[in-house]
Amino acid sequence: MDEPTTTRRRLLGTAGAAIGLGTAGCIGSSGQGGQGTNNTGGTTNLSKQENKVAFLNDRSARDTWEAAAKEFNNNSDYTVEITWVPKGTSTNEQLAKMRSAGNLPALVFETSSDCYNETRKGRTEPLTDVVDELGVKNTVPVDGDAYMVPAVASPLTMIYRSDIVKGNPRTREEWQSEAKRIQDQEGQAAYAVPTGRTNAATTHMNQSLWNGGVDLYSGSGTDIEVVFDKGENRKRAVQTLKWLQEMDELGPKASGWEWGDCTNALIQNQLVGWAGLGGLAIQEIQANRPDLTSKFTPAPYPVASGQDPSQWWSYFEGIYAYKKADNVKGGKEFIKFFMQSDYYFKYLRETAPFSFPTSKKGIQDERYRKAEIYNAVPKFLDVVESNWDQMAPVLNTGDNGKPNALAANAYSQQLYGQAASELLYGNRSPEETVDWLAKQLRNL
Repeated sequence: MDEPTTTRRRLLGTAGAAIGLGTAGCIGSSGQGGQGTNNTGGTTNLSKQENKVAFLNDRSARDTWEAAAKEFNNNSDYTVEITWVPKGTSTNEQLAKMRSAGNLPALVFETSSDCYNETRKGRTEPLTDVVDELGVKNTVPVDGDAYMVPAVASPLTMIYRSDIVKGNPRTREEWQSEAKRIQDQEGQAAYAVPTGRTNAATTHMNQSLWNGGVDLYSGSGTDIEVVFDKGENRKRAVQTLKWLQEMDELGPKASGWEWGDCTNALIQNQLVGWAGLGGLAIQEIQANRPDLTSKFTPAPYPVASGQDPSQWWSYFEGIYAYKKADNVKGGKEFIKFFMQSDYYFKYLRETAPFSFPTSKKGIQDERYRKAEIYNAVPKFLDVVESNWDQMAPVLNTGDNGKPNALAANAYSQQLYGQAASELLYGNRSPEETVDWLAKQLRNL
C-alpha cells in the first residue's frame, strides 16, 4: 500500500485536534419516501431508509462531513449514513466485519492502494463518470476505468528557512554545499536523512531515488520487474546513496524518526530544512511557532544535476464504491454533491495546507485559496499548482502511469526506509545496499 491506514493515523496524530481521528458513530435521518423503480419497470414509493447509502469513513472534520450528509439527505431520495471507523481499528478490519455481517458499505474513504487491492479482487464499482465530471486525478486507473474519486492530495515538498539558507538551492550539489556552510557558520543542521521502518524514511528514500533519475520498476499491475540494480539505473542508484551518506554526516542523526520528530527539530531551531510532507510541518510550525512560519520556503526535493524527475510523489486518499452494496447510485450522487460543495472546501481548509484539492481547478478555487495559512506561505499554492501534472501516488509508478502492486506493497513493508538504515547504520556500502534492497523487493 502506498499510503496505508497506519500512515494516515500517524500523520493525523501529529497534527492536533483539528485533524484528529473520531470514534465510532453514525448519522442519518428519516424522511419522506422517494421514488424508486420496481422489477417490472414501474415506480413505487420507497422509504428513505430503504434508500440508505452506508458510508464508512476514517477521516477528520466529522462535523463538516455530517453537515454535508444532512443537507444531501434533505434534498435527495437517498439517505447517507456515515459510520466512523472505531478508534484503534483499521478500515480493513472494519470492512471485514461488515462483509461477514452482510452489511457492505456503498462508499469507503480510503487510500488509493487499498482501493486498488479491493479492485483486483473484483469488489469495487467503476467511478469513471464521476471522476470525469469532477475533473479530478484518476488515481486508480484499471483497464480504462477509474475506481476512486480522490478527495485529498498531500504533496511532498522540501521546506527550508529562507532567512538562513542562501540562494535558491535545488540540486544535490547545491544542497550539500549549503549544508556545509550552515554547519560551519550557523552551527545548525540543514538537512535530515531519516532511516528505519518509518513512513518518513520510506518516503524520503523513494523520492530521492526518483530524483536521481532511477527507474525502479518495469511493467505494471502485478507483472512488475525490479530494474534499479541493473545498468545505468544501478549507477544512478549508487550515486543517490552516496549523496545520502554525505548529507547524513552534515545533519542530525535521524534513525527511526517520524514526521513529528523532523517537525519538532524545525520548531526548536535544530534543523533549517526538511524534505517530507511540508504542508503538515508548516501547520505544526504555525501552531507552535507562528513567528517562524513566514520564514519557510517550499520547493521540490533536491534533484541530481541533469535530471528532471517525471514523478512527484503525493499522498492521495478518497472514496471508492462496493459494487454489491445497496444504493451505489445514490453514493455517486453524494460524492458529486460533496466534492462541488462549500463543505468540501471547508473540510480541506480545516486541515490546510496538509490537504489539497485533487484537481487544478480546485486548487485555483477561491474557496480553497482563502485559507488563512496561505497569507503566511502563499508559495505553497504556487509550487503545488505549477507541478500538479507530475504528481501521482506511488501506486501509479507502473509503465505509463498504471498501478504498480509491487511498489504499493514495498511501501506498506517500509522496505525503502529499512534500506536507509542498512546504508547508514548497517555498515553496508551503497553498492551492497542496492543489492540488499533489490533482493528484498524480489522476495515480495
